[in-house]
Amino acid sequence: GGGGGAGEAGRQAIRLIGYYDAKAQRELPLNKLQHQGLTHIVVTNAVSVDNNGTIMYRAAEHTSELPAQELIENLAALPNVKLVVSLRGYPDDVALDELAEVDSVRTRFTTDAAISLRGWNASGLEIEWHSDDPVGGKAIAAPFDVMEQYHFALLCRDLSSSLRAAGGKTLSVAVRPGRQEFADGNFVRGYINWLTLRAYSMRSLGDPHHASLKDMEQSLDEWHSRGVPKSQLVLGTPLFARPGAALHSAGDRNEDLRQSWGELARSTALLQQKGSGTSVDQKGDRFRDAETGKVWWVSGVNTTQAKVQHVLEHGYGGVALRDLHLDSSEPGLSLVQAAKGAAKEFQRRLAVQAQARKQRRPMAAVQAPALFQRGSMLSKTDPTRAGIGGDGDKHDEF
Repeated sequence: GGGGGAGEAGRQAIRLIGYYDAKAQRELPLNKLQHQGLTHIVVTNAVSVDNNGTIMYRAAEHTSELPAQELIENLAALPNVKLVVSLRGYPDDVALDELAEVDSVRTRFTTDAAISLRGWNASGLEIEWHSDDPVGGKAIAAPFDVMEQYHFALLCRDLSSSLRAAGGKTLSVAVRPGRQEFADGNFVRGYINWLTLRAYSMRSLGDPHHASLKDMEQSLDEWHSRGVPKSQLVLGTPLFARPGAALHSAGDRNEDLRQSWGELARSTALLQQKGSGTSVDQKGDRFRDAETGKVWWVSGVNTTQAKVQHVLEHGYGGVALRDLHLDSSEPGLSLVQAAKGAAKEFQRRLAVQAQARKQRRPMAAVQAPALFQRGSMLSKTDPTRAGIGGDGDKHDEF
């Protein structure tokens, strides 16, 4: 229920995660990255691993880019935010399957990964394994087969123990709707700190929105119903739009069409300034392209805030925003700022509720000063008993 969830959320750290794409350094240079208010940054496309367990680093492709290791070290040095390094297979994720299958290769890799994380000063590793293998004849949306599930479990089991031993580094996994990366929730509970759920680009017939509140509930339910605690489920939400038509059939060539929220917000803001006749709710989810007539759907400002609110009120593990370079810098239209604002507002409400509970305490609380006076008198003679009164105010923060 909602009540229990809110209490759970009050006790847990709230994760607000921003994904930073190493390939998008030109669109969002490191010095423009607004990390304040985020708890974690996940850097993607910087590091991959081949089927021999060799860790590969992305090279800089432009003078304004940093090579992967330097980028990771710079991100790890940002204050008050934890860095998680995302890992994919090289040249594709089939490499993860092949590496996990061989005990000696897997063991060596999991040790190397933990050593690398310590060297980079990163706080965790995230595996993103897409099991599609069109070359091997496996369809794009097919779930993990039994052997892939087994290999993924072996890989996560070994990574989990080497990362914990390396000073409590975290292991997270980015999962996609219906892919069944793990056979059951007990495994996740035991070995993985959190799953980030891709609750977007979900193709449901008749629903043109690719990242709606309905999609959010569906993806949270998928794993919670399989026994993963709410606190280990992080909701992924996109900072890009898709056309409504992208959802009508699996093979639709619109499938890969996407537009960054930054571009969409800029073009609709321009239209509004020109007074183009039609008024658009800029904080809504549906935008029509004036030139082509195409309708774009996005998890807009209001929906993104509603998602953060839902996740926190029901005790889930947090929200992840993908990817930071796609956001808008238009005043009042940044989805990242909207999410931060909703998280702040939630924490403010919790604090107000805690304060109200304090003030509703029974009469015994009124006599507390007498206790403290006794405590201070006792302290001359009996330091152990003085702690009872002396620490009383410190325990008052519930």
